[in-house]
Amino acid sequence: MLLVVAGCTSETPGQASSATVEEPGSSAVAGTSAAEGEPSFEDELASVLPCEVLDDDQVANLGFDPFTADFDDAGILNVCQYTVGPVETPLMSINIGVDQPLDELNLTNFNAIDHQVGPLRALLITDDRDPNKCQISMELGENAHATVRVMFTDSREAACEAVERLAAAVEPELPRETP
Repeated sequence: MLLVVAGCTSETPGQASSATVEEPGSSAVAGTSAAEGEPSFEDELASVLPCEVLDDDQVANLGFDPFTADFDDAGILNVCQYTVGPVETPLMSINIGVDQPLDELNLTNFNAIDHQVGPLRALLITDDRDPNKCQISMELGENAHATVRVMFTDSREAACEAVERLAAAVEPELPRETP
């Protein structure tokens, strides 16, 4: 006997999923929930590539050239940087901090104030030694954060204004740990 199974799923477009077929006498089910086998938050976050957090249109809408994307994963870095054009400034960056709690960032010599980006607790960080730079670090989970930065602008106000727009664009694209 030949059995053909066809079905529709409500999975995210672009992600493969298998149809659930239960064998007689079996209680195993494919396509389970996060608690039952989907990738953990840590696995999901580790798979996020900073240069893929925003699409080309989002990067361009922020005033940067998506074709200048430069990925660096040396050491503890997991960062993507963009400029407004080849060999131009300002510079925008997106960093994913896996295994780096927000509260354990080394902020010695920096000015950090509590901030909020959407539902995420964050820190707005400036540096008196570099008045043309501003960054926001957002808490994604107990041991993870994302940092967005804009630097080499005309002023701190311009950098902080740009980084606010960047954080607002990045926040909904990032995974976060559920309590």
